Amino acid sequence: MARSARAELRSRRPPAVVGLLGRVRIPVRDRRFWLIQVLVLSIVATHLLLEREPHLAAESQFYLLSVSILLAPVVYAGMRFGVRGALPTTIWALMLSAPEIYGHRTETRVGILVQFAIVFMIAFIVGLRTDRERAAAGATERANARLSRINATASAVTHSLDLDRVLNETLRAKLDRSTRQVTWIRLLPGRDSPEVTVIAASQVAVPSELEPVQSALTSAACVSGQVERVSVPGLAARSAAAPLISDGTVVGALGVTYLNEPIPPDEYRVLEAVATQLGTALSNIRHHASTREALVALSIANEDLETYIELATEAQEEERKRLSRELHDDTMQSLVLTLAQIDTAMTSDLPDEARAGLASAQGILAETLDNVRRFCRDLRPSLIDDLGLVDAVDWLVSDLQSRVGTTIALDVHEPRSRLSSRDELLVFRIVQEALHNVERHARATRVQVALHFLGDRLVAEVADNGRGSISIGQPDTRPDHGLGLRGMYERTKLLRGALLIESRPGEGTTVRLSVPVARQ
Repeated sequence: MARSARAELRSRRPPAVVGLLGRVRIPVRDRRFWLIQVLVLSIVATHLLLEREPHLAAESQFYLLSVSILLAPVVYAGMRFGVRGALPTTIWALMLSAPEIYGHRTETRVGILVQFAIVFMIAFIVGLRTDRERAAAGATERANARLSRINATASAVTHSLDLDRVLNETLRAKLDRSTRQVTWIRLLPGRDSPEVTVIAASQVAVPSELEPVQSALTSAACVSGQVERVSVPGLAARSAAAPLISDGTVVGALGVTYLNEPIPPDEYRVLEAVATQLGTALSNIRHHASTREALVALSIANEDLETYIELATEAQEEERKRLSRELHDDTMQSLVLTLAQIDTAMTSDLPDEARAGLASAQGILAETLDNVRRFCRDLRPSLIDDLGLVDAVDWLVSDLQSRVGTTIALDVHEPRSRLSSRDELLVFRIVQEALHNVERHARATRVQVALHFLGDRLVAEVADNGRGSISIGQPDTRPDHGLGLRGMYERTKLLRGALLIESRPGEGTTVRLSVPVARQ
């Protein structure tokens, strides 16, 4: 009854109030939050005691001293807790300073309030940035976890034709171990098979049977053939079920219940994807004697694997792009500012020993800046986005030639044309890996890079006169060997192209990539 009453009270709250309460939730249970508030109290109290000194009270600049010092705990609260920590800390500081502000003259009072407004803006910006970074990190983590669970489910349903094993491994792969939840599979009774119910749980004991709500939800999904969820006015759903469709017929349902939180929005897509994979597996189990059905299942598994690789590759490129942008916008700008400050300091009258130390530090910072700039270009060259594949490969060739001293020529067969941004990036990564192999292994004195635009195809070729290798084009079963070559082959698959590597000892290596052109 108490739980029902609380749910009814939550349902009566206006949506704006509910959204505000959910967005700004003060971390009152965190000890560090209260330590920050004690620090704010200490700063304000110390300032009030100092103002009682007759010599200090006459100095107007001390009126703004406490507000300036309060910026430190406010910013720290924003960095630690986001907006929900920064704003309450600022308000708390303002409340504590209110008696002191009221005791000053009007012009001094306005100055203090203006500075508090600035502190408030800084706190809000820092907290908002922290919240956004945490939200982005959380979204990336959830996406990776979702992809991992989908991949684990695909592996579970394609590596066995035993019904019990497939059902149990699917539930284990589907469970999110980081939260309390119950997941289940129910198969409807067939002509020669009874009803089957399998239940698994995370962080709680496995129930012996489904609750009435879960059973009703499963039945509704089997009848409608669509994802069903528990709908309570004013409350988010905590249970959902997706139908299992085998050969066009609903044969059961896959369900999940979150015990401590509403179902995340992404969970519905995961639920549907897992249900689709499991439905295919049930078809294969029931028709395992048919060779054609086994080939269809293998094809579906390969498509899932290719989709996973493509998503993982795209996520990797986005992460590289993000890291390159952060290095450029934050680290490089800080280094440039530091170099400028050293330049300014060296123009003043300094002892020779101090000037020599500054010059040494300046050289180290300049070298570090060059390294960071090179790291940014290696992570995500801006040329590939701004000017296209040809200019990016030209930069790649020039950079390698300047670093290793090898003669490298680039030959572009006109007329050049732009590909889609996705395809240009994949081709660039393959050429980049080929040149890295030349740098690391070939010991070549001459390298020829060619880009042939042949109407509906693009042929990229990297040839060297190095020592070659008899095993470069052969598969290696060691998991830590040839990762670069494997990456080249996987990117070629995403391009729907062909990759040929020819190598002989003492005669060099030729890497030839041919891909269909999908222009922008």
